[in-house]
Amino acid sequence: MDIKQFKTIEIKFETADIVPPPFSHQILLRAEITPAGVQVDFQIAYIYREELTEEEIVEEGFTLNDDYAWKGTLHNGWVRPLQNLVQQTPTRYNDKALEESLNFLEINLNNQKSGRPHNIEDWEYLLQELMQAVYETAQKEAPFYLLYRKIGKDKHLQDVEINVFFAHRKAEVVAQNRTFPLDWDQAQELIQQVFIGEFLQESALKNEPKNGGKFITLGDGLWYEFGKSLKRPHENKGYLSDLEKLFDPWLV
Repeated sequence: MDIKQFKTIEIKFETADIVPPPFSHQILLRAEITPAGVQVDFQIAYIYREELTEEEIVEEGFTLNDDYAWKGTLHNGWVRPLQNLVQQTPTRYNDKALEESLNFLEINLNNQKSGRPHNIEDWEYLLQELMQAVYETAQKEAPFYLLYRKIGKDKHLQDVEINVFFAHRKAEVVAQNRTFPLDWDQAQELIQQVFIGEFLQESALKNEPKNGGKFITLGDGLWYEFGKSLKRPHENKGYLSDLEKLFDPWLV
């Protein structure tokens, strides 16, 4: 589609049939490109929770009312990513039957015909980013924060701090008392690489580490040590060493 003609979009999303409550949910996001930025009407509703007790919902880390709605304007840094994805999306929709293991996602451009795009994974990813931008802009959630700490045998301490601001679509690295801008794609790649690992909360440190090792904290008061409370995923033997290589350039 010609991005010059693109003004409004509506995205409907629902988790796959195999996703159980309290995780299953629906999202409706309407967006309009304006001179000030992206005007958004966002709604998320959690479904099928009547099948669960209150205790079962809370035990999974949710509350009894996680539905949320927000209207407002996102930073104009989100205009170009939306335009680019619209331009990359085939004009013909995917009419194949939807498998129960797949999420449902449908888009409607300029109030015309709705349908499932062929590049649905790209749309799911952008929707998750937009949702995080909504939460930050509405001050419902804080920006993403990660701290990597390397402590040598001589107790020498080195930190690399990663801040990702979805509200403004910007990222930065703080290391050695200096702040460096971080390319958005590089920031997303780093986040994805980090969360491939297995984080074991029950084994994490509750206080700042003092002994030698490599650690990650996500601002929740827990410190995950490489090889102990942060484990490599199955069949990914190089995960921890590859992760270390992502941070080491800022420690030189």
